[in-house]
Amino acid sequence: MEKTAKILVMHPEMQTLFPNKPKRWEFIEVLDDIDKTISELGATVDVLLSASIEKLDKEMLDRLPNLKMIASISAGFSNVDLDECRARKISVTNAPGLNSGDVADVAVTMMTSLLLNFPQNHQYIMTDQWITKSAFVRHSIRKMPIGIVGLGSIGKEVVKRLEPFGVDIKWWGPRQKPEIPYPYFSSLEELAKQCRGLIVCCRPDQSTYHLINEKILDQLGSDGVVVNVSRGNVVDQKALIAYLKAQKIAGAGLDVFDPEPTNSSTWTDVPNIILSPHQGGATFETLFAQAQIAQNNIENYLDGKPLLTSIF
Repeated sequence: MEKTAKILVMHPEMQTLFPNKPKRWEFIEVLDDIDKTISELGATVDVLLSASIEKLDKEMLDRLPNLKMIASISAGFSNVDLDECRARKISVTNAPGLNSGDVADVAVTMMTSLLLNFPQNHQYIMTDQWITKSAFVRHSIRKMPIGIVGLGSIGKEVVKRLEPFGVDIKWWGPRQKPEIPYPYFSSLEELAKQCRGLIVCCRPDQSTYHLINEKILDQLGSDGVVVNVSRGNVVDQKALIAYLKAQKIAGAGLDVFDPEPTNSSTWTDVPNIILSPHQGGATFETLFAQAQIAQNNIENYLDGKPLLTSIF
C-alpha cells in the first residue's frame, strides 16, 4: 500500500507553491489560525512544511507528537531545535543555495542606495528643503571600502554584484578562505574600522548573536552604514536604533528584524533607513524552485529513499 502523509503548512499561502501536489499528500486545513490548528490537530501531523521563520523548539515539537519530518522551503534552519529533532528521529531538510543571488540583489541595492544618500535625498525633497537651500554633495562610491561579514553563498554573490561598482571589497568570517582574492580581516572590529559600509550575510547561530553590537558600530563610525540580510538577532537592534538617532552611524538597510514581523512604531523618527519585510529571497522563481526541492524531499522520505538536502 502506498505511503501517505498528512502535511501541515505553517503559512497557508505556501500551498500555492505546490500546484502539482502528489495525490498521497493531504494538506491539513488551517482553522482560524495556525496555533488553533496545532492545538486541535497537531497529533495528526506527519510532515511540517516550514518557511524558517517560525520557532520549532521543544515546546512546539511537543505539540506535534507524531511528526516525522520538517521540510523547509528556505535555506535557513536556525529556527529548528536540531538536537530535539535528532532525539525524536524527526528528519529535517532545507532548500539551500537557491535564493543567494536574490538576497544579494537586495543587500547590494540597499548598500549602494545608502552610500548614494537616497534616504536623505528623498527626505530633502519631501520636506521642501530643496526650495530653500542647495543640495549637499556626496562622495563617490568608487574605491570606497565595503566589508562583507560572512563570505558564504550569499556573500560570494554580493561580491559579484559589488565588483562593477569599483568599490574596495574586504571581508571577515570565522575562517580564512585562500581562494578569495580580497583582503581578509581576522578581527570584525578592525574590518568595521577600515570600512564605510558593512553587509551582514553570515550564518545566524549562537556564535553570531548580536555580532553587530556597539563595539562594531563604534568602529564603523558616523560616516558608516550597515546592511543586514542575515537574521535580525545578528544585529543588536536596540543599539542600532540608538546609534542612528544619535547620528553615530550614517544609515542602515534591514531586510530582517528582531523580532519579526517588526512594528512600524519601532522605526518612527529613525533617520536614514531602508526597510524591507524579510523579502530578500522571496522571488516567484526562487520560491517555486525551493518548493520543488521540499516536494522531492518529502516524496523521497515517503518512498524510503535518501533525502536530497538533509540536515540529518
